[in-house]
Amino acid sequence: MAFSSRRLPMSHVLPASPPDGDHFRPSEYTAALLRQVRLRAPWHGRVLEMGSGSGVVLAALAVSGARQIVGVDIEPEAVRRTRALLEALPMVPSIVHCGDLWEPLAGELFDLVVFNPPQLPVRHDTGDVTGTAGAAGAIRLRSWSDGGALGRDVLDRFIAGLPGHLAPDALALITHSSFMSLEETLRQLEIRSLRAEVVETVTVPMSDAKLRQLPPGWLEQQSRQSVYRIGPYVFCDFHVLEIRHAAATPIQ
Repeated sequence: MAFSSRRLPMSHVLPASPPDGDHFRPSEYTAALLRQVRLRAPWHGRVLEMGSGSGVVLAALAVSGARQIVGVDIEPEAVRRTRALLEALPMVPSIVHCGDLWEPLAGELFDLVVFNPPQLPVRHDTGDVTGTAGAAGAIRLRSWSDGGALGRDVLDRFIAGLPGHLAPDALALITHSSFMSLEETLRQLEIRSLRAEVVETVTVPMSDAKLRQLPPGWLEQQSRQSVYRIGPYVFCDFHVLEIRHAAATPIQ
């Protein structure tokens, strides 16, 4: 069966007006990934978004001609929202798993992998959710931002499994906060015969929801390095990395 690659109106990709207090509202990190996906359109292969969240990146890939759409998220509410968004798109085969990273994807290969990993070393005395139920009645599990003690736990597990799921000439696009060691990330990629380059850098404000989860002293330590204040506001940079097999054919 052939699948259409025609572009649909953006109303099929994003809700016209997300409700106030929607904890699944796409972030600046998601927006940067969305930009990279749209710059590289059309897509014709099998694509995966790890941590699908609101589902907007997968929806954009669907309307850009991807052959098959696959998503994974550990939050049941994120899975529900992603499925609902994709089901509104005609003629796009898709599956969204509720699971932990590569666990539901044994033996599967993809032509594109997209991931905005949780990257904060959050406190573990703030409960299982962030914020309160919004107008849509949904709350977010702590997993959306919990990167473990150093912020790298999820990213490192993702990198460890990536080579076995990336097709030979495929690519991955991930976000990478400046307060995590890019040198360490590149080292981990290199020992797995992967290479990466920074394709975009964005400065963003750190939300109160994120700041409330940080362990004592972390912000002050990072303020001397990769996080900075302007008045009452806190900002950080993040990169979008493009990752490929080291032996992959270079793009001309």
